[in-house]
Amino acid sequence: MRLDALVINLNRFGDLLLSQPLLHDLHRAGRGTTLLCLEKYADTEGLLQFASPLLTVPDRLVSPEQADATRHELQAWARALRADVQADHIINLTPSMSARLLATTLAPAPEAVLGFGLDHKGRPRVDGLWPAFLHAAELRQSNAPFNLADMFRMTGAPLLGGLSGELLSQPGSGLLSELGTEARETARRLLAHAPVIRHGFIGMQLGASEKRRQWPVSHFVELGKRIWQEEGICPVLLGEASERPLADEYARLTGTPFVDVVGQTNIFELGAVLREMAMLVTNNTGTMHLAAGLGLPLLAIFLATAQPCDTGPYLPGSCCLEPTLPCHPCPHDHDCVLGEKCRHHISASIVADLVLAKLTSGQWSEGITTSACREARIWQTATDSRGFITTTCLSDHKADDRTLWLCQQRVYWRRILDDLTSGATEPTPLTHVPLSMACPNYSSQFAARVGKSLSQCAHLLQTLLQECAPLPESFDPTGHPLCMTILQRMQSCPELASMAFFWHQLCQHYQGRGPRFLQAVRLLHAHILRWARSFD
Repeated sequence: MRLDALVINLNRFGDLLLSQPLLHDLHRAGRGTTLLCLEKYADTEGLLQFASPLLTVPDRLVSPEQADATRHELQAWARALRADVQADHIINLTPSMSARLLATTLAPAPEAVLGFGLDHKGRPRVDGLWPAFLHAAELRQSNAPFNLADMFRMTGAPLLGGLSGELLSQPGSGLLSELGTEARETARRLLAHAPVIRHGFIGMQLGASEKRRQWPVSHFVELGKRIWQEEGICPVLLGEASERPLADEYARLTGTPFVDVVGQTNIFELGAVLREMAMLVTNNTGTMHLAAGLGLPLLAIFLATAQPCDTGPYLPGSCCLEPTLPCHPCPHDHDCVLGEKCRHHISASIVADLVLAKLTSGQWSEGITTSACREARIWQTATDSRGFITTTCLSDHKADDRTLWLCQQRVYWRRILDDLTSGATEPTPLTHVPLSMACPNYSSQFAARVGKSLSQCAHLLQTLLQECAPLPESFDPTGHPLCMTILQRMQSCPELASMAFFWHQLCQHYQGRGPRFLQAVRLLHAHILRWARSFD
């Protein structure tokens, strides 16, 4: 089999579904492609569009716990696959060492890997500045302004050729394949067991990848009771067999009708059940992304490390809630000292208000109350003017520093990354960008601190340009004292954590390419100086 591109995504199910917009872009550009994922997701073949035949790798060969033991076996497996599947390019969306090794072995040359690969000496390399930022944002989630699916799209953008501007200015399509007749019949049979059917169904995904990301079952019970009592809509419990205890708890606590299909569906049957729902209420899960890919209205609750701006549903019009706690989102390696307070902070009452408003009026905003704004930051997904999915604040948090900062980062980072990728000599003008987005009205404390840090970074970059020009081709930025000083300055400001990691990746990217590095620094300096002046 001959391909223009093979996409590698060895992430979880939800992240796997976020590959769909990239696959759609490649298809529109006329690129022959398919997807390589973990073997445990082999039964998703036919769900993702433009990914047939779906290729899978045995999970144990790419397990982080067995990476050293299985390295040679993974290489042998990849060489065997390469004998059957020849791809001109590999788009690797997974930064793990196993995925990098797999991508490099399958590629005709290390330079044919877009995203995460290895160089000729087996060292990690990132090909492309968008994937470099993707890696930075994943590690520093408080500075992650773009949806993961759009960062996947930009990782593969170099293969879109002259169509890249046209395609990427259009909204990405995350819509999945149509479901088969057999799956739809199974769904209807399962729902036929409803005790009473008055006005349809609403799906409830009780579980999540971790307990700290789960909204309490008791809250789902209260929500289900109110929806049944006020609108006659029957809750349908969804989930894997491992989530059976959550469904049993729901059954013990409720006194109103519900349907339980937990552990009774495969991926396609789950999708078919979702098709029968008026809406889904869910934690941040693979089920959420499946529902979004099917175009189903949904309300998602983001707890602990989860936040809607980067891992939210790739579907305009979705409602996303975060607890109004200063510690949210928490770091991935954080042990909570507050007893996972965020899980209980958002009440069933405000979720029910929002759900009922959407069901009856078609507008989430009709359900926003003073209590809702006290408990939750309420977001609605939308498509921005440049084709990316974004989140718009519906609650009383539009003027919060965090909201303004996420919005401003989207404006500046999009232009920084696009300009650096295209080799522009001057920053793209902020044409048609509202003043409130280009120069937000931050609190005086935030503006002074972040504005000062950006100004200092711009000054250091200017010093680098003055002291180091011209640079020899052999120049290595990673070991230069001034480059290290710039890194430390960025690291000292929490809001610039992604910028610091990106700078580190940029220095690695231009090792042995001194003149190109100087050109990139000149452009980056102009962008950061403009950004710093927005705080004046």
